[in-house]
Amino acid sequence: MRIKTKMLITALSLIQLNAYCANNPERGIEKLKQVYSAAIQELNRVNNPSELPKAINRLSKIQKKYEGDKELKNAISGFSAAKRSEYNEVLKLQSDLNDAAKRLAMGGILQGGTYGEMYKNFSNRFKLNNEETESRQMNEGAPFETREARDKRMKWWRDGKFGMFIHYGLYSGLGGIVNNKNYEGCVEWIQMQSGLDSASYVSAALPKFKPESGKAEEWVKLAKESGCKYVVLTSRHHEGFNMFDTKYSDFNVKKKKGIDVIDEYAKACDKHDIKAGYYFSIIDWNHPDYDPTGSGISYPRGNYEAQKNGQRQFGNHEKYKEYLYNIFDELNSNYKVDLVWWDFSQPKFQGDQAWGATRLMKNLFDHNPNAIQNNRLYHSANHLSEGGIRVTPTWKGDYSTAEHHIPATGIDGDWEACQTLNGTWGYSALNNKWKTSEQLIRELIDAVSRGGNFLLNIGPEPDGSIPAESIRLFREIGEWVNANGEAIYETRANPFDVELKWGRVTHKDDDTIYLLVYERPENGLLEIPCTFSGRTSARLLVENKSVELVSRKGESKSTIDISNVEMKNGATVIKIKGKRMM
Repeated sequence: MRIKTKMLITALSLIQLNAYCANNPERGIEKLKQVYSAAIQELNRVNNPSELPKAINRLSKIQKKYEGDKELKNAISGFSAAKRSEYNEVLKLQSDLNDAAKRLAMGGILQGGTYGEMYKNFSNRFKLNNEETESRQMNEGAPFETREARDKRMKWWRDGKFGMFIHYGLYSGLGGIVNNKNYEGCVEWIQMQSGLDSASYVSAALPKFKPESGKAEEWVKLAKESGCKYVVLTSRHHEGFNMFDTKYSDFNVKKKKGIDVIDEYAKACDKHDIKAGYYFSIIDWNHPDYDPTGSGISYPRGNYEAQKNGQRQFGNHEKYKEYLYNIFDELNSNYKVDLVWWDFSQPKFQGDQAWGATRLMKNLFDHNPNAIQNNRLYHSANHLSEGGIRVTPTWKGDYSTAEHHIPATGIDGDWEACQTLNGTWGYSALNNKWKTSEQLIRELIDAVSRGGNFLLNIGPEPDGSIPAESIRLFREIGEWVNANGEAIYETRANPFDVELKWGRVTHKDDDTIYLLVYERPENGLLEIPCTFSGRTSARLLVENKSVELVSRKGESKSTIDISNVEMKNGATVIKIKGKRMM
């Protein structure tokens, strides 16, 4: 009996010990700190794509080690009020980890694919339950406007759907190669990936960058012919080189190369009646007053080394903000401006603190009250590794920006997916990983059918010529868009609450839907989850030929017979006209 009692006491003691360990917040917090610190260290070691696999595999080992740890699990679930200081400390580490991941994502290193998914799984496993506030701080951000005024201003963009992105700058001269070493990913980040200080970078890139007059009009004409309704050109990238004439810095294309690329581009957009947009980097790796200290923003390690060696110093960031405002004022005042594509912020460095965002936004609307802007003057989730895009509060900008992916579902707000032809934004002399025109047409359709816009990139060569493969792909996309544009332009998202296996759906008002068919079902019948009342027709959009539609009262679906329809590259479009009954 005494043995049984002793065994019972021992068992109860073990239960209490296990309960204590499982609920011991200090131990769980320390473990969580260790996880974050180790992950930050791994990601900060990565400077180019070839170094990523090793880092992500190490994160996977960390994840496996702590997968079933109860102490850590309880720490993630939340802290008591008494542990608020520790909670804030861990939140800071989580923020540092997010910064490290975003630096890699923005530089084209940590995008989608296997390693992107592995990082996303790791991040979700150890993510604290903390809701970011989206409330406007005092009067910070975009000027107030009524819903009606905003809808009127946004209409051309919401209707336009398809735009061309153009990445052209000093990096174009290098073409992904510097000091006899090749760099993958987003080659406009080659200074960051190579670790060069700005002086070394400029001496390598500037002689090879040879912009020619007349090339900007070729870009705009290709966009117009391909069915694009707007164009977005890099007016300046993170290297700090301004692609327009400015009196505030000699580091610009007019002073160094004798040509104002933005001036030619703006005039070409006006001539060909296409909306003129500008990518505008708020980061600057060259300017002496730009101070990255403690910001979490991407910055070349070569410049940090130069600063340590006394060859460079970080100046007064308030003076940099003034410079930023002044050059934006020149761009905004001197050229045709319909859209501004800001880039980019971090959780610890955004808005008024980092860029004087409110003042920049006011300048935009003072000069161009009908202009549109994205959300990147503030921190925003853009990549799959960040969990995908979220709705942007309108005071932070007009629309969200999904980069290098089409969200699996739309969001309840304005958004745009920006994509490349071959995985890189700037010109790469070595990257031949071209997508097919069918892939790209379907990316366009996917974005539009989910309620978004599609911005597709070209990277001109050092003289501004468009690579032949880029021309071919855009023309093939344009052939489809110009024939089927009715199913794209001025449409809205799929009206059904499901995405259909055989393709996608767009709609106009309550009486017109477009079926964009990717693959014909084996039985040749398309099913849609609605019926129609009154007079209804179903016709092939291009051929204007009737197809059989069966819609019976009292049923929950209709069928369209495409057994004898010839399928087209990209998608075959069927227009259905009739009052939908959901």
